[in-house]
Amino acid sequence: MLARDVGKRLGRANALVIGMIVVLSGLFVGMHVHGYTTLSPVDELQHIDYLDRAPGHPEPDDRVGQYALHQQVCRGIDAPGFAPPGCVRGRLDPKIFQESGFNTAAIYTPLYYTVTKVAAGAISLVTPLDDLVTTGRLAGAAWLALGAILVFAVGRRRGLDRGPLAALCALLVSAPALLYPSSTIAPDASALAAGAGLLLALTWWEERPSWRRAALLVGLAAVVALVKLTYLCVVAVIALYLLIRWVRDLRRGERAHGTIVVAVAGAVTALVAAFAWTAYVATLPQITEAELPTMATQFKVADFPWAGLADSIFVLVQPFTNPWVVVGNAQLTALTCTIGSLVLTSGTVAAAVFGVGQERERDLARATLVGALVTGAGLVVMAYVTSGSYVPIPSRYGAALAAPLVLSTAACVRSRSATAILAGLAAVSVVLTFVRLVGIS
Repeated sequence: MLARDVGKRLGRANALVIGMIVVLSGLFVGMHVHGYTTLSPVDELQHIDYLDRAPGHPEPDDRVGQYALHQQVCRGIDAPGFAPPGCVRGRLDPKIFQESGFNTAAIYTPLYYTVTKVAAGAISLVTPLDDLVTTGRLAGAAWLALGAILVFAVGRRRGLDRGPLAALCALLVSAPALLYPSSTIAPDASALAAGAGLLLALTWWEERPSWRRAALLVGLAAVVALVKLTYLCVVAVIALYLLIRWVRDLRRGERAHGTIVVAVAGAVTALVAAFAWTAYVATLPQITEAELPTMATQFKVADFPWAGLADSIFVLVQPFTNPWVVVGNAQLTALTCTIGSLVLTSGTVAAAVFGVGQERERDLARATLVGALVTGAGLVVMAYVTSGSYVPIPSRYGAALAAPLVLSTAACVRSRSATAILAGLAAVSVVLTFVRLVGIS
């Protein structure tokens, strides 16, 4: 009887945390979508066009379609210096729009866009909303909530305390770096869910290693890489983590052949999947040299960017430092970003460098730091080798690392006072975000 009562209380407590995540995600995304109606300057025009075409996909030489163009001229775009012709009827010339009207999102697979379009359709069925951009943006609340719920679930499954996990999940859903892509049309909205889902599959395999569970982990690594190439950073973290665990098992005299096989298989499969799609896109009609937009030529460099490499190494381990675009009060935005970044970066460093927390989470923190450094450098090298260019790596490329950052940090919080401080910081982040979004509504 006592065990049953305890189980009910534990189940009720978990349900409350999940409910909090769903409510906050829906509230914040809803407020953001209501108050921020202009298009994002981070390629949202192209993403809207892709969403309109899904489950099909544009080819590299395709121009943005009329639906997306009219969305921009009627909504405007949050980019100074670009003045659309105004909300007019009739056919628009895509060549007068940014990037000469080419759909630069053609490099992505249709996975994010198709799932989001299905969710947007479901929202249209149960609400009076019928605008694809609005419903597609609101679907971001599901991506955000799913990601945070998966983080909470994998943390509990790995034996981490509920209190710190709940506080960190509140921090996640109020973080501008996650809230902005979740409230606009952007494949990065899936980053949190992608990283957390992969970690959950890893944890499930660790609990009872089998080839069936390994196949799920390896297959999911490929899917994650196909959603967006930059998600390879979290695949690298998983592979490095398994490598560290394999070395530990060898030192203890334990047989761990399966661990290294899964690590290699996951990394190789993800790389093959990502580059197979890249190769497929390369076979499609390309933009001619004379028509290349500024985006494709402005980053060309004559020599290898050593200074840029140094600048990019530490960027991915701090995915919460930049809000993408400042929406609402700039001071509130900066303070919210600072709270999230300091908490997660310091927690991960504490676990990785100073050995705070449980052994598995210490290993995960070390894999996260190394994986972020290697991936950041790898993206710079890949851009130079493939196109002779240097593109400064934005911190948003590390969004898929949010889940391992959270788990590493949660493992460091081991006392009631530390939990209370963390909960206080999360509450401040939630209040700041609410006040900021009220200001734009």
